[in-house]
Amino acid sequence: MIKKYISLLLILIVIYACATVQSPTGGEKDEKAPILYESNPKNQSTNFNGKEIKLFFNEWMKLEQINKELIITPREDIKYEATLKKQELIIELEEALNDSTTYTFNFRKALSDITEGNLWENPIIAFSTGDYLDSLKVEGTITNLFDQQPAKEFVVGLYNANSDTANLRQGKPVYFTTTDENGNYKMQNIKAGQYIVYTFADKNDNLINNSQSEPYGFYSDTLNLIDSIAPLSILTYKRNEDTLQLKKYSPVGKDFIVQYNKGLSNYKITNPNDTNQFIYTNNLEESKYLKIYKENFPELEYETDSLELLIEVNDSINNYRKDTVFFKTRESRITNENIKIENKPKGKILSGEQEFIFQLNKPVYNINYDSIQLRLDTIPIKLFTKEELKFNFNKKEVKLNTIISEKVVNQLIDSLKNVSDSINNIKDSVNNMTDTLAINNDSSKIKKKGKPSLMDQKDDRQTNNRTGLDTENENVSRGNSNQSTNAYTLQIYTGKGAFIGIESDSTEVSTTSLQFKKAEDYGIIKGNVKNIKSDFIIELISEKYELKDTLINNKDFQFNYVEPGKYRLRLIEDKNANGKWDAGNPLTLSPAENIYYLEEVITVKANWEVIDKTFDFNVDNDVNESEEDDDL
Repeated sequence: MIKKYISLLLILIVIYACATVQSPTGGEKDEKAPILYESNPKNQSTNFNGKEIKLFFNEWMKLEQINKELIITPREDIKYEATLKKQELIIELEEALNDSTTYTFNFRKALSDITEGNLWENPIIAFSTGDYLDSLKVEGTITNLFDQQPAKEFVVGLYNANSDTANLRQGKPVYFTTTDENGNYKMQNIKAGQYIVYTFADKNDNLINNSQSEPYGFYSDTLNLIDSIAPLSILTYKRNEDTLQLKKYSPVGKDFIVQYNKGLSNYKITNPNDTNQFIYTNNLEESKYLKIYKENFPELEYETDSLELLIEVNDSINNYRKDTVFFKTRESRITNENIKIENKPKGKILSGEQEFIFQLNKPVYNINYDSIQLRLDTIPIKLFTKEELKFNFNKKEVKLNTIISEKVVNQLIDSLKNVSDSINNIKDSVNNMTDTLAINNDSSKIKKKGKPSLMDQKDDRQTNNRTGLDTENENVSRGNSNQSTNAYTLQIYTGKGAFIGIESDSTEVSTTSLQFKKAEDYGIIKGNVKNIKSDFIIELISEKYELKDTLINNKDFQFNYVEPGKYRLRLIEDKNANGKWDAGNPLTLSPAENIYYLEEVITVKANWEVIDKTFDFNVDNDVNESEEDDDL
């Protein structure tokens, strides 16, 4: 009986083990991609008229996020149900597909094997519901303009050029795909026609570009697709092209806030009753908010009084608007942050003309000019005048333009050292005289005969001990004094209350140490620009594409005092001669100004020159090519 039960138990275990689906264990890791054995309809087939699509693979599969991953083009509102049964995927269409149309089903990352998650390679099937299969394709690479990195997972779409909403902000593409890790894309089985090509990051998966947060790019011509074309590469960038709008205005705390839908590059506020009045305003939250201080209008009563103000603003793409608001405040215990220096001037300078920039968190109402000094340690050597300090448009930035000569500073340091040495010599003479007097005084206490008394011994010991310690301490003190005069720190000093805000608050003490650059600590980059017909801007950028220096229209250019490191060079073709790069217009297909990069990374060493870096716009030359580094 017991044997019978044991046999039955063993049978059940075997049956359970056979029925349980498990990933195989042991052996080599499966790295092979699953293979599509067969499909209905077959890939590249014609005359399909069914409502069920079947895919059969060589191994058990896993289906993930098919509603997100599956791209069906031409894009239509195709509704379906997807069911995976072991090795077979079945897609049931709610309605029949359009007649005489070539469809492409791109499954992207939806299907992988169940064991190791290997993705199905080339996960696309294409078929036609008529007797002709469209065979045109568009492929290429999408790259971020300002760091040259591949644009990953960007939508690339073909829009019907004959549609009124054929753009990335309103309409949706007829054909589309997404880029891979290397920014590459491919759309196949496209119908001949005229298309507009857009690409953009689609963070919310709605196939509509939001320029405020999603970078974009476009091909600056209508694509007349009748035959195969060369790969199409597009550069992307982010630029907020939303229409500038006033969202709201109201009292906040004791002050008044005006809010816009995007950041401002410039603004002007006018009091019609006194057009010469400067109205102290703070731009906050990436310049989307303007805070107008109550202290501008001390005569206005809280809650009851109001004042009409005219506000003119511009955004970064020169959109302009003018609005009238009614300034009104209310009493509040909420206090604002005190005024402070947020960004101090740079500390490394060249001898000669200087421009020091102080950036503050609030507008400056007044300056105590005698509290802004050039110092050697704590010794003021120059006070700055009102003419040397200038405000920007909103008084949150103060520029100090002056002259500091390294030769004059060194002469002052030498003079201070001479004075210090003289003082130390006088100290030494006084100390020597003190030591001599102390020795003579001790000698007078020694008796000619016999031993000194106990009292004399005590006094003698006290005197010797005192003199020895004082001498030691004085030697240490003199040594420290001499050491401190070997070097003086040159600095820009702003004392407490140097900058005063409209709320009667003031800045704390701040210092910026200055150091003259030594040519032997830096490198030089030289080059030239050939055969260019427009104005241009040359930018020195770091290996990670951070802007370091700029030159305008210098055909024989030279970047001096370049810190040792790795750099790149780029050239902006400034066709409208406005001294900056201008983006294109994706709605009118007006192209952006071209930017060219030298492909090489330039290594700069201390006391070295890098020469012959050339941008050549001759039609026979590749502008990105340059000669090998020549280091002298």
